[in-house]
Amino acid sequence: MSDSDRLAGVTELSAWVARDAERDAEGFGDEPAAMEPVDEESARSIALRALGRRAASRQELDRTLERRDVEPEVRAAVLDRLEAEGLVDDAQLARDTAERLRERKHLGERGVAAELRKRGLDPDELDEADRDDELQRAIDAAAERRRRSGSLDDETAERRLTGYLQRRGFSGGTVRIAIERTRPQRSRGPSTQGPRFR
Repeated sequence: MSDSDRLAGVTELSAWVARDAERDAEGFGDEPAAMEPVDEESARSIALRALGRRAASRQELDRTLERRDVEPEVRAAVLDRLEAEGLVDDAQLARDTAERLRERKHLGERGVAAELRKRGLDPDELDEADRDDELQRAIDAAAERRRRSGSLDDETAERRLTGYLQRRGFSGGTVRIAIERTRPQRSRGPSTQGPRFR
């Protein structure tokens, strides 16, 4: 095949692609083939593959199936079956997720609840939070953060630390106590030994 024949073929292909793109843009392209509805076994396979990657809530699996164009009745049947088999357990997933968020990310209870809601889990499934445990997490997070902000003046450091702890979901009272307990101890000279009474 000569170079001119190759060039003619490329030119013809380019023209066809351009015409096809124009037709699609104007809405004249071929109609998409009708998709066959996803049956229950296929939908179950999709859900099991998703669960194989990571634990998922019922709501997360429902979204996964919806994105794959699974009909609502089929989604409900598959999810009910997975729950009956113990493969989907939102209450247990909420407890496990909360524990992980508390231990690894040092989140406060508000932060834990917000993360659970994002995954379609109910924070009310959790046992009552241990306030001492939450305070200790806040103190640990504050101490770690203070070590990183060594060059900042005290006022700036505490303002940033307050915002950081609040974003992690700790309450105002817990934040205040954590900041007080992690405040660096300054060496005090004779003039700063406290108030003098006459």
